[in-house]
Amino acid sequence: MTARAFAWLTREHWLTGASLMRVSLGTWAVFFYLLHWPVRWLLWGPDGVLPFETFLEARPLLNVFAFSRSPLYFEAMYFVAIVVAVLVVVGYRPRLMVPLHWLMIWSFQERNQLLGDGGDNLMRIVLLFLIAVNTGACFSISQGRRLAWSCWGTRTLHTRESVAAFIRPLQAVVHNFGVLLIILQLCMLYLSTGLYKAMGDVWQNGTALYYILRVDKFSWPGAEFIYRNVYLVVLGTYGTVLFEATFGPLLLNRWSRYAIIVAGICFHTGIALIMGLITFGWSMLSVYPLLLTDGEYRSMASWLRRRLELVVFFDGLCPLCTRSINWLSRLDLLSLVQFVSFREPGMVEHYGLDAERAARRIQSLGRGGTVREGIDTMIAIAVRSIVLWPLLPLLLATRLITGQRVYDAVASRRVILVPGACDTHCLPVDRPGGLVEGTVRR
Repeated sequence: MTARAFAWLTREHWLTGASLMRVSLGTWAVFFYLLHWPVRWLLWGPDGVLPFETFLEARPLLNVFAFSRSPLYFEAMYFVAIVVAVLVVVGYRPRLMVPLHWLMIWSFQERNQLLGDGGDNLMRIVLLFLIAVNTGACFSISQGRRLAWSCWGTRTLHTRESVAAFIRPLQAVVHNFGVLLIILQLCMLYLSTGLYKAMGDVWQNGTALYYILRVDKFSWPGAEFIYRNVYLVVLGTYGTVLFEATFGPLLLNRWSRYAIIVAGICFHTGIALIMGLITFGWSMLSVYPLLLTDGEYRSMASWLRRRLELVVFFDGLCPLCTRSINWLSRLDLLSLVQFVSFREPGMVEHYGLDAERAARRIQSLGRGGTVREGIDTMIAIAVRSIVLWPLLPLLLATRLITGQRVYDAVASRRVILVPGACDTHCLPVDRPGGLVEGTVRR
């Protein structure tokens, strides 16, 4: 029993959930910073609602805004905060970026404490615990950088492996305790708020939801449909207390855990849509990925991959295509796209491709045999990559307005490298080892 417990504790768990939490909290921060961009000077500026001198009287601790009241310095820190949040989302050196992200969030919340809510309090705590967690195991562009260490020579590799064998169990223990602390913090938050609600008169008589939704600041269009219905008010009031008070114990059983996760998603989504507390609901739901195990994520990923998998055929003799595919493969955080060079022997015959069409436009093969090419393939790749979602409106507009013409204009100017072959348009290029390539401009 002790050996099994030791083996479990010295192996990292919840890696997928920790990575998803990192992506969610980073995206939340990007949304938060951009949302307040027009009023950043009023909220956090040196001469805003809390002047710089008044801010310093509170003796702020570890706050990046405490070093200077220069407007240029404030702008620089705001820009740095956005950059750090973006790097957290894409998973660039998360061991470094997550602590910096916590520092920036802490600095903003301490600079103006009038803007905080329960979600902000939870975020500053869980981000501190997240520093101890391995958040870069999945959905991280730094994954490929770690694999590159194997190219640094046998001695260096053996040294690193020896050091890693000693440190890895300790890191696993720290990681697992960090995750458990985050989950425990969430359970304690729900339990405390549930018990506090249970002591209130309006929660005991089932009318609390009615009064909450009648507050203009926390009531969006459509709320009247709920507070005018007696049954919905009573069900929502008692259901909220029951959900919060039983959240922790229901996590101990697999099926009740699924039920409470679904209930929590509906609960916080309803708060965001009906009461307008979007960032609060978002920050609370950011912890939910940790409530599922890696095995459960693998099962969901297999189900998702069978329905969304895409095989993309690119030109392996085109340097521009190869570089682009390398970047796209790194941004394919869910591993839904398989990139294959149609120049590889047997690929055209195996997949039944038209070699001439594949040479003109990048092609893809989806589930059910759906074939796409050109910009349609780029759209299909962007749909499957969360990082590329911001580019989807531009790609769709380009496809709608110009069709394939923009893609064809770019593809027609690419260079093809043909090893050991040349025609009248080739230029010889010396390569290491005495090999000669021909370059053909398409």
